[in-house]
Amino acid sequence: MSGTSPQLGRLPPPGTRPVVFALVGGVASGKSAVARAFEKLGARVIDADAAGHEVLKEPEVKKELVDAFGDDVIDKNGEVSRKRLGSLAFEGPTRVLRLNTITHPRIRAFTARQIAEALADPRLKAVVLDISLLLESKNYEGKYDVLIFVDCAEATREERAMFTRGWVRGEVARRQKHQLPLDQKRAQAHEVVDNNGTLDDVERQVQAIWKKYVEPRR
Repeated sequence: MSGTSPQLGRLPPPGTRPVVFALVGGVASGKSAVARAFEKLGARVIDADAAGHEVLKEPEVKKELVDAFGDDVIDKNGEVSRKRLGSLAFEGPTRVLRLNTITHPRIRAFTARQIAEALADPRLKAVVLDISLLLESKNYEGKYDVLIFVDCAEATREERAMFTRGWVRGEVARRQKHQLPLDQKRAQAHEVVDNNGTLDDVERQVQAIWKKYVEPRR
């Protein structure tokens, strides 16, 4: 896979392709749950986290990560330990930058191909971008129609991350400080999904957004 990211042009006119939603929110806010709710309605989800998994399998990437962060980032099976890598990388802004420099161009290349394929698929009514640092990177400006902020209380996000990701208390806040402030993300959003309740609550909100933006184009 090339380390050079292909440039996605601005979106074609709305009537000629799927509606493109983009998700933003705090660390561990539940963007994936919102993406799955859209997927149940027939949307194609472009998941940068999944792309990141693929990128970390590349031998060249493994070598660059070892050079940057040491042998500890590789587990006993010869694969990158995402938990260990995250712990090391988020120790400071310089280390975060080194990680992003290694992985983000490759992830952008991977997701750019997926986005282009989805936009060209006449069967699709919607595409969802679930991409970390979507606003911070500025690489996706003009490439979505509707920006959705996933709102979730910090205490809930921290408990969720501890339970599902095995993070220690305080890790959410440590990672959050390397992103845009949440009030800035929310201010840029067209819609807000409240993820402080149940999955049924999330699905009802997503269905309402779908009816507002997707069904009028049918």
